[in-house]
Amino acid sequence: MIIKLIRHGESKANTGELDAQQVGDHTIGLTERGRRQAEQAGDALGADFLTHSLIYCSPYQRTRETLRHLLIGAGLDPQEVKVYEDPRLREVEHGYANIDAQQELRRIHGWFYYRYKGGESPADCYDRTSSFLESMMRQAQRSKAQNILIVTHGLTLRCFVMRYLHLRVEEFETIKNPANCEIVTISDEPQPDPQFVTGRWSVTGLHLRR
Repeated sequence: MIIKLIRHGESKANTGELDAQQVGDHTIGLTERGRRQAEQAGDALGADFLTHSLIYCSPYQRTRETLRHLLIGAGLDPQEVKVYEDPRLREVEHGYANIDAQQELRRIHGWFYYRYKGGESPADCYDRTSSFLESMMRQAQRSKAQNILIVTHGLTLRCFVMRYLHLRVEEFETIKNPANCEIVTISDEPQPDPQFVTGRWSVTGLHLRR
C-alpha cells in the first residue's frame, strides 16, 4: 500500500490576504500560485496513481480547490473522479481568542497538549485523525485499494503520520509543517532515506527540526 498525503496549496490566509479569525476559516480559498502548485503536484503524482486511488479530502475550500486542480494537473476530469470528503481531516481549530497571547501558555502546558481557547489542541486533532484512519483502513480492505491520496492541512497531516507510524510526542514535535502542496509518502515498500520507520512502514517527504 502507498499513501500519499498533500497539504493544500498556498491559500489567501497563507499570504495574509485573509485572517481566519475574521472570516470563516473553511471559506478561505487558494491564491493563483496555490492553484499552480496543485496542478504541478497532480502532474507529479500522475493519472495512473490517481485513477487507482481511494481519494479523501478535507471539506475546507482550500483543500477542495487543491484537489480539483491536482486532478486537472494530472489530466483528469474532476467531475469523473470519486472523492470522499471527511470533516475529520479539517484544519486544527484555533478558536476565536488571540493566538499570539496564548504562546506562553502553550510553552507551559506543552505544544502538543495545549488546547486553544475555544478550539483544539494537536492532541485533539490526533484523536479525530485516529478515528479517520480506522475508517479509511476498513474501506481500503473492502475495496482492496493499494493507493490512497489524502488532501488535508499541515498539522492534520502530521497527526496522521504520527498515528500511522506510532510516533512518540517528542518525535512528532520534530516534524516541521509541510510546504504548500508538498507530497508526503507512507509505504510498506522500501523507500530511500525515510524520516521514520516503524516495522515495515516508512515515511518520506517530511522536514525535521534538528
